[in-house]
Formats: sequence, structure tokens, C-alpha cells
Amino acid sequence: MSIPTVPDEPQDPPAHDAQLIAVTPWLSIRAQARTIAIATATCLAILVTIEFAFFRSGFFAAHVAISNPQTASAKLALAERHADARVLYVGDSTIMTSVMPTVVSAECACGTGFNGGFSAANPWLTRAMTERLLGFMHPRVVVISVSPWAVDERAKFEDGGFARQLLSPAELESLGASVDLQERFDAALGAVWSAYGQRELLKEWISALAPSQRYDESLLGYWVAPGSANSYTRVVAVASRLFTDVGDAATTAPGAKVLTALVAEMQARGIDVVFMLPPLHPASYDIAGPYLSTADAAIRDLAARQHVPIIDCRSVVSAEDFRDATHVFPDAAERHSRCVGEQLGALDLD
Repeated sequence: MSIPTVPDEPQDPPAHDAQLIAVTPWLSIRAQARTIAIATATCLAILVTIEFAFFRSGFFAAHVAISNPQTASAKLALAERHADARVLYVGDSTIMTSVMPTVVSAECACGTGFNGGFSAANPWLTRAMTERLLGFMHPRVVVISVSPWAVDERAKFEDGGFARQLLSPAELESLGASVDLQERFDAALGAVWSAYGQRELLKEWISALAPSQRYDESLLGYWVAPGSANSYTRVVAVASRLFTDVGDAATTAPGAKVLTALVAEMQARGIDVVFMLPPLHPASYDIAGPYLSTADAAIRDLAARQHVPIIDCRSVVSAEDFRDATHVFPDAAERHSRCVGEQLGALDLD
């Protein structure tokens, strides 16, 4: 026996409209469309004004304060304000912490300098940084710090550290790094919206506002490594890790080929190139003496093939001058810089 159904009763039209108004914002949005459009246009105009007046005009780069010059983006921003430097120093943190441009210039009378070294710069990143710097700087001489790891046959490009501050997604992929969709989107958005693309610099600027945190730009890129000397045992432990995975040192190593190409590029532009052998704690020679000897010979061979002179001031520092396995104290950096200036001034450069 079927149960009779009650046909749906038609809703009262006014009640139905009231229900729609209660559950959807579109009627309200349509009612405020003019106000919303004006507000959106105003925000867009403000963003465009900031983009061109603050970022693309160069105002931000010319005035941004830096708290830590170890990063690639911070070093590029500093370099923008010292584009007239006649001597450019590039490489990793060993040159960043051991070469004072003001001291070198006083000794060699070769013009003002700028230290473009930054932390964890391998040959690939050194080349990328140098090419970026030469886009707006016109030095007469470029001094490249060539570490023993540059001629390690096992070394390969690693996209950690500051690689993504220097290289585009296409450049990263060409070097074998993986780039996901989000990173591509970030790069594309950063190219259009400078506030997003330069967010690392904005963080630096905010950090520099804290008391005593602003970097002293008179140091011209040189950076004082913090902390005091570690115990010899700790230094040995750090140095051991640095040489754990090294292979054979050779001029055919991947990093050596990158440096060879970089030297050729600069020589083609009429820039004098000089190699500098960075100071290392004596413990390194106790741990990896044979490799370091072979690496030294490979670097000198690499330099000779392209007629690149070498600055070697390693003998002016001793074990007591190091705060860790690869970085020296300021007084040792000053002494090392005087030696660099003397040797640089004695070179027969064009």
C-alpha cells in the first residue's frame, strides 16, 4: 500500500530572495561594485608607484642598509654603491675575511677596491657573481681566490646556499639542479614584483635597523668573522670534514673548467686577472697534505696556461691567526692584506 505524497509547495518569492541574500555575497558586491573598483585601482596605482619610484628607479638599491654582507644578494647591493672600484676581489668567505680593500689599495696604489666574496661560493657561484658584478662594475683587475677544492675532480655544482639568489631557474637546470613549479612561479613573480623578488634585501634592511647591526660600508665588502679562536681539536675536526670527500686534484676538474672559462671571458674584455691562494689553518696540511700539494700544483698549472699571475701570502699568517679552519682574525687579515697589496703592486699589469 503506497503512502500518498504531498506535492512540494512553491516558496514565496520574497522569502526565496531573502534566503539568497543571506547565503551569498554577490548581490552586496554588485551593489558596491563602484567602491570596490575604485579601491582596487587605488591599491594597484600605489603598488605600481612603489615599484617604479622605489625599486626600479634604483632608489632602494642605493639606500638599502645591510646587516650581514655574507649573502650574495647583500653583496650585490653593496657593490651597486661602489661600482667605480678599480680592483674587484671575488671568491668564497676565505677572501671575504682575509682581504681588506682599503689596506690593499694603500699598499699597491692601484685604485679603490671592493671585496665581492661571499660565503660558500664554489667556482660556479663565483662565476655567476663575477658576471653579475661586471654588469655594472668596470674594474681594471679582478682577483680570484682559488681554493684547493676548486680543482677537486669529485666536486660538482650544488644548488644550496645562495645559488638561487644568483641563478635563474633556467641557469640552475643547465647546471643539473632540479627546479619545481613553485620555484619557477617565485622567480616569475619576483621579476614582475620587485618587493617580492628582493625580499631577502628587505629582511636585511629591517635587520640593519636594530642598534649596532648596520654593516660598516667603509670596509668595502670585507667582513669580520664573529667569535674567538676555537680549540685545536675543534679546528682539526672541522678541517677533517672539509677534506673528507675530496678526490684527485687536476686542471680537468669541473670547477677548474668553470674558472678557466671565467678567466677567458674577462681577458677577452681586457680585464687583468690574478689568482690568490687563500690562507688555511696549518691543521689542514696535517690532515690533507698530499692533496693540498697536488692542488697547489694544479692551480699554478691552471694559471700558467692562461698567463694569470698568482698572489701567495699564506706565509704571513700562522695557526694563532685563525678563528677556525679557514678564517683569520682582523689583525691577521690586515697583515695579509698588506702582503696582497705589495704583491699586487709589483705585478706588471696593463
